[in-house]
Amino acid sequence: MLSPDVETTPVVLTPYVETQRVVLRPAGSGDGEAVYDLLLRLGLHSLPSMESFLKTFDRNAAAMFAIHLRHNDELIGFGSLQQLDRNGHIQVGIFTDVAKARYGIGGEAMMLLVNYAFASWDHLRKVYFLTTEASLDSFGSALGTIPKEATLPQHSYFAGKLWDLHWYAVYRATWEQIGATVLARLVQGPQYLANA
Repeated sequence: MLSPDVETTPVVLTPYVETQRVVLRPAGSGDGEAVYDLLLRLGLHSLPSMESFLKTFDRNAAAMFAIHLRHNDELIGFGSLQQLDRNGHIQVGIFTDVAKARYGIGGEAMMLLVNYAFASWDHLRKVYFLTTEASLDSFGSALGTIPKEATLPQHSYFAGKLWDLHWYAVYRATWEQIGATVLARLVQGPQYLANA
């Protein structure tokens, strides 16, 4: 894994929104009820009333996407890029219905979101996301290569208990050297290997 301080020649990234298995479609305030229903079904967060949620769920979102399976266009989740700041940080939020998504689908959607962020904002140097043990397993092997930057012990209260909050981050230099190539294979499919 590369250090976040590695100096490299900038890579031009393409803001892909689909792989061979996943499609990201723009989402907005009109999707609030569907997002709320998904979060309610997943049971990973304490939620306010639907009315309160709809007033604030897209606040501070720089980009929001509905996540669909490519082969049948079924909606399986939502992703967002939020809290974009001048320091070059942005947070990824992703929620997928694991009952509808085959192994690795959530990881592909996460890679699309990370790549979209770096491709869209040149000043961005770090994409981060937060999770608790309540949702940690739903990431599967996707977290295996992403460095954990911090753990805030007993930071979130949900479902009657305190949960540790885990903070993960992907840096631009690492993404440009490793992640973008892996994503290109997922986007282009078998023909990528033939042309590599």
